[in-house]
Amino acid sequence: MTFGFPPRTALIGLVGAVLGTDRERLPEDFKIDKTSTAVIPLSPLIKDRLPQNWRQGPPLIKGNRVSPAKFNESFQANLEVVRRPQFAVVLAHRNVELMNELEERLRNKRWFYPPYLGSLGFLADIEFEQIDEATETVAEDALIDSVLPLTAELADSVTLHQDNFCIREEGIPLEVLHGRAFKYLATAYVEKTCKPLRVTAKEGTKPIRYHHLEKTGKNVVFFESCAR
Repeated sequence: MTFGFPPRTALIGLVGAVLGTDRERLPEDFKIDKTSTAVIPLSPLIKDRLPQNWRQGPPLIKGNRVSPAKFNESFQANLEVVRRPQFAVVLAHRNVELMNELEERLRNKRWFYPPYLGSLGFLADIEFEQIDEATETVAEDALIDSVLPLTAELADSVTLHQDNFCIREEGIPLEVLHGRAFKYLATAYVEKTCKPLRVTAKEGTKPIRYHHLEKTGKNVVFFESCAR
């Protein structure tokens, strides 16, 4: 199985690959309170399942002898992949030097490690778009262009309009903790046909908070908003 879009943990992994950040340092260098990330789908969400043969390795070692029993066990299972994925990634970080180095590397396609999505066989083709300015906005009704992440509380306070017939709901990881443990948010919504999500705050609840990108005109909700 695979996510229909890269969650925050994958976005940070991509940035870390470009910068050459050690995997063990990712949780420290990209803390929730330092980073803002959002992802905007640019192509319809279409998934394929491909049958793959898998092995149960590595072989076991017992009494200084290698036991090939487990290595020889194999099985077939489907590998789920997203067909022709394309996304716009919005990233802000409090470390100005980090952002400057990231911009230079992206503009010149000078990665430290090859960036990929999902597994090493799926290399990512990254293009720098532009520097933008995000303005925080509140409204009772909004069109959200990005994936919409929600906590359990927020999910109960908003309504998704019926204009969006092809909504996909996913539970995604929000943060990588030390020891490769993951913290999850309640849910995230994305329009499978790549349309913006129309969202309305329910009566008696707080208005919807999002950020408006001045140059692109897009409205985004940062993944980190579910942890602050």
